[in-house]
Amino acid sequence: MRCKLLMIVFPMILLLGCKQEKSERKAIVKNVKITSPLLMSHVSVRTFPGFVKVADEINLGFKTAGQIHRVFVKEGDYVHEGDIIAELDKKDYRLQLEATQIQYNQLKEEVERLKELFNRKNIPANDYEKAVAGLSALGVKLQADRNTMEYTVLRSPVSGYIQSVHFAKSEMVNAGTTIVTLLDVSTVKIEMELPASLYMRQDDFIEYSCKTSLLKGEEIQLKMLGINQKSNSSQLYKMNFIPQTSQAILKPGMNVEVLIKIKENITHTLLSLPTETVFKEKDKTYVWVIKNNTVEKRKVEIGGIAPNGDLIFLSGVTEDDIVVKAGVHALQENDSIHIIDEPSKTNVGGLL
Repeated sequence: MRCKLLMIVFPMILLLGCKQEKSERKAIVKNVKITSPLLMSHVSVRTFPGFVKVADEINLGFKTAGQIHRVFVKEGDYVHEGDIIAELDKKDYRLQLEATQIQYNQLKEEVERLKELFNRKNIPANDYEKAVAGLSALGVKLQADRNTMEYTVLRSPVSGYIQSVHFAKSEMVNAGTTIVTLLDVSTVKIEMELPASLYMRQDDFIEYSCKTSLLKGEEIQLKMLGINQKSNSSQLYKMNFIPQTSQAILKPGMNVEVLIKIKENITHTLLSLPTETVFKEKDKTYVWVIKNNTVEKRKVEIGGIAPNGDLIFLSGVTEDDIVVKAGVHALQENDSIHIIDEPSKTNVGGLL
């Protein structure tokens, strides 16, 4: 009798245990993080590292030859526009100017006497005209000698820093020989290198800007100066920009991020989602879509990769869908879920 009772009770206990286990399994709620499909814009933004350089590096030299009398600057000095950089020995040029001045004064007096004689018709007009022409030619030479005297003083054409000094006192130099190299810091330019794949799309470029950590996210609008037509050994093409407005915050040597807005050839509406939202089953691609706090497996079609690295979806999702992006591989059809809130940007790590 006892055996029969055990045979009846034991299966009932097992049945109750199974039902309890199933109910507990159904009661399990899985934590997930979510996202929503983003409508792809017809304009994408690409970011590249850039470098701030001086817009002009000026090699300064005398406009006449001579022996250097004095150099007034050294490397690293800041000079203002009009400051004297160096001087040549002026003795020979001064003597030449004085000699020409004496000749000019003498001929000028002679022309005045000839003018009186011409007015009295005592000399031919041709003699007087030759004397006037000679005086004009000598006046031109006199002005040239004065200019040469001025050329013995080398002045800074702009404000900037002396990068290097190439000659010292008493050295002989020719006209145009570089005495110092000056960095014009009144304007700067930004250089970056463009991949060959985007070089072929330069006609689609719309707008340029840059940003630096010193401006806390603020962007400086740029104007493109040009793109080198020949790439380097890494198949990169150098691009140059200048700021469209005041660039006081940008100094030579700074690193910046250059942002290029590019027109995308999108003919119809496309959505994008992060790569971690998808999973594969039997060579088909799916995402988990949330409906009434449970998940539903949705087949999707991928059409490529967006400029930001997300996947482009051709079908299977809409803008209104809520898609699981973390916990994807732990889910099964109709699992109940609990959505984990993303930590605030001001509460990194969720410590507060």
